[in-house]
Amino acid sequence: MERKLLRPADLLLLLFALLLAGLLLWGQSQKPAQSCVAVIEEDGIEIRRIDLSTLTHAEEIPLGGAYDIVLLAEPGSISFQYSSCPDQTCVRTGKLTHAGQAAVCLPARISVRLEGGKQAADAMTG
Repeated sequence: MERKLLRPADLLLLLFALLLAGLLLWGQSQKPAQSCVAVIEEDGIEIRRIDLSTLTHAEEIPLGGAYDIVLLAEPGSISFQYSSCPDQTCVRTGKLTHAGQAAVCLPARISVRLEGGKQAADAMTG
């Protein structure tokens, strides 16, 4: 008697589990930062703080210096929108949304990090 490895009911259960996992991951990624403050530094010196939880609209923040840099602060996130630096790593970093995240433009010596709120765990064991 030959037995199938997966029956139709097994496939439905597997599909449901994958769909549920995908929805949970998507829901976690859509949560805005809770009372996160963006700290902008140039050469290690703080030049500005922005409370992302109080923003009501997007705000472009031009920064002077050796390289032309524009940050984009939005409700719950901040990112490097434009930089004239050669490698563009800072722009490709994307949006910072959770406390503990950071982005740096090394040629311009500009860093942005998020403080406050509840920091997400890097890993859990147990």
